[in-house]
Amino acid sequence: MKEEIQRISKLVSEGKLSPEDAADLIDAFYRSEERESAPQESQAEARTQPGPGTGALNENPFHSLIDAIEKIGKEASESVNWKEVASTAKSSAAKGLELLKSGIDDISKGKVNIGWLLTQATREIRLPLAVTEGKTLKIENGTGAIRIHHDANRNEVVALAKFRSNTLEESKLKADAYTLMVETSDHGITIKQPSVSGTEVDLDIYVSVPIPVDIRSETGYVQVKDTRSSARIYSKTGAIDISGLNGTIELTSETGSISVVQTESPSVIIENKSGPVRLSEVRGNVNLRSATGTIELHRCSGRSMAIEAVTGMVAVDLDEPVTGTVSIRTVNGSASVRIPDGSDCRVSLTTLRGTATSYIELSDEAKSEQRITGKLGSGSGTLDVSAVTGTVSLSLRDSQ
Repeated sequence: MKEEIQRISKLVSEGKLSPEDAADLIDAFYRSEERESAPQESQAEARTQPGPGTGALNENPFHSLIDAIEKIGKEASESVNWKEVASTAKSSAAKGLELLKSGIDDISKGKVNIGWLLTQATREIRLPLAVTEGKTLKIENGTGAIRIHHDANRNEVVALAKFRSNTLEESKLKADAYTLMVETSDHGITIKQPSVSGTEVDLDIYVSVPIPVDIRSETGYVQVKDTRSSARIYSKTGAIDISGLNGTIELTSETGSISVVQTESPSVIIENKSGPVRLSEVRGNVNLRSATGTIELHRCSGRSMAIEAVTGMVAVDLDEPVTGTVSIRTVNGSASVRIPDGSDCRVSLTTLRGTATSYIELSDEAKSEQRITGKLGSGSGTLDVSAVTGTVSLSLRDSQ
């Protein structure tokens, strides 16, 4: 491996690889060697078998990949998405090795079209935005990240568009023809991306005033930070990261994690089919449903909270006394709740297959292995925690 690292370092110095791409490839090389170390006898036997594609392609494909990079020019190497090479190799060793072999075969023959590696051209567009209070910012993006930031001195959208095709020339034609679509009306601003195969657009949007956002993303990371307003977001695939908002929050995700941090809202509505959900320092009523994935609330509070999970652990940490209605239900997973001293509510802890535990002394307590009921204070509010399969517990949070 030492020799390969030296050769990759030389490619970086020659400008054929960026330091980041080099790091990704080195990491992929290490992982491939680890995965191939076990079946060494089978590999040795395979190397002795004659067949098509002999020579470099029957050796370690990563060694051959370095050979190929050394042979191609700087411009051609810049058109390759090496991060995708590394990612594929790490995610699936068998598939990655086969794809690498086919890609190396194309490169070794001097083709610009290197199959699964593809070629890539980029274009950056910057446009001013007519952002004023009272307007809504609507964004529709097929593939790519969407990041919305607060900047007191800036109203602008920056689009970094990446185009992949079978040849570098085709990718450049797509880049030259690309136009960022921004529509402005009295009521709002709409940013749309045309649906073009092989296109990925990352959007960074800067706004100087609080503005509601309405986002629809097919594939990509979505972030809304410090906009001090409301957000409605649908993401088919990709993480959603929200922080520093004040208005109504409505988040829907098919696959991906959801994080909401340091937000005050009259209503937080979250529905996630697959992926973890984490709320930290969120103030407001919460309605949260998740099919698969852990749910964590840390230092949160709200007069009304309804949390439902099908599969996954639920851990709720409330830093204000419970005086309203808190309902936590899970089908398959444990549920734990930590509350501060001073709560005033009726308590019910129930599980069908598991154990129920309260580390807080309750008045009027009725207790069995799978069910505990009682009161805190006069019992004006309600705290109901239930599970079908899993433990349920209630404890007093630390004073910090």
